[in-house]
Amino acid sequence: MTLAGASDASITIATPKGDIQCRAEEIVCKRFGLNFERGCILLEYEVPSQYLLAHHVIEVDLQQGGPSDDLSDASRLKQMHGPWLAAVCPEQLSRLIGRLRAARVAPERPRRQRVQGLPPVARASKRSKVEEVQKIFDEIDVEGCGRLSMADLESYMCDYLGFGRAEASSFFKRYSTSQDQPGVAFDRFKEGYAELNPFMMMQRKQEVLLRKPGSLGGQQVNLDGLEDCEVYVCDPTAQFFIDFCKGCAVLLAPCESSVFVRDCEDCTFWIAAQQLRTNNCHRCTFYLYSKTEPIVETSTDLSFAPWSAKFPKCSQQFSQTKFDPQRNFWTAVFDFSGDKTKSNWRIQPFDEVVELCV
Repeated sequence: MTLAGASDASITIATPKGDIQCRAEEIVCKRFGLNFERGCILLEYEVPSQYLLAHHVIEVDLQQGGPSDDLSDASRLKQMHGPWLAAVCPEQLSRLIGRLRAARVAPERPRRQRVQGLPPVARASKRSKVEEVQKIFDEIDVEGCGRLSMADLESYMCDYLGFGRAEASSFFKRYSTSQDQPGVAFDRFKEGYAELNPFMMMQRKQEVLLRKPGSLGGQQVNLDGLEDCEVYVCDPTAQFFIDFCKGCAVLLAPCESSVFVRDCEDCTFWIAAQQLRTNNCHRCTFYLYSKTEPIVETSTDLSFAPWSAKFPKCSQQFSQTKFDPQRNFWTAVFDFSGDKTKSNWRIQPFDEVVELCV
């Protein structure tokens, strides 16, 4: 579909069946993609009133400026593509621009093989001994520079551990020694060492956290104290705990036993599990596959809808865990704190269901 120009009041979308007129506020952003070869951002959006799903191309000038200009470039793009980007925050655009810019300047690097079994950082924490932290630092610092580059972190975090590039980039920016001499020295690496634990994602704000297929080895995973984060766990787990999260979007691949969601607010979850148990959660939405009746306790204003997500190897993982999509107990909610005078949960209308594609 081809897009034509826009005015402040309305825009014209040229489709193979003819032009469509709509107001800017009718545009609903769905998801972003990146074309690294062309150096552009692709926005998938819909206009529900016109039953239209389309794509908008956002060209990015990567020849000018550097990483410090990402945010200003994002603000400029929001002005240029206002009808499509009005609801998109500059920080999100800035991260996309940063990924395009980094890919343009980064040389090809050898790929490290994905971890088999438990990684050496499986017990990484703020209490880890200096000797352990130094050993991992030396393992990442393959050239012995005494300072970790972005390529070093990508090799270890993304290739070996199965993290997403956004998390490696955040780590690099947060613990890099200085802009004049970019790189993560040992003292700063030690401060962030606990973040390398693939099974513990704790105390993060406005980050994108990813665990790729084949990265977790069926272990237990914990999310704790996340705020305004996006979390995509695309590998099966043995058990999952989610505590004290606010304003997050969380995808969980099939969990072989129970998922516990406790003390969470204003979150959206896509969960596939043997059983879901919630406690003290408020204003949360669950797109759920459950082999047994979901349990609700001391929670309010919860919404339930069927599982509506897909990601690489999703069908294969459902088969491996013997999760039959035709036998989903997502509606069979049992509320331990139920009251005759009010309901603490509701079935979400199907026209409000959001499909997540990773």
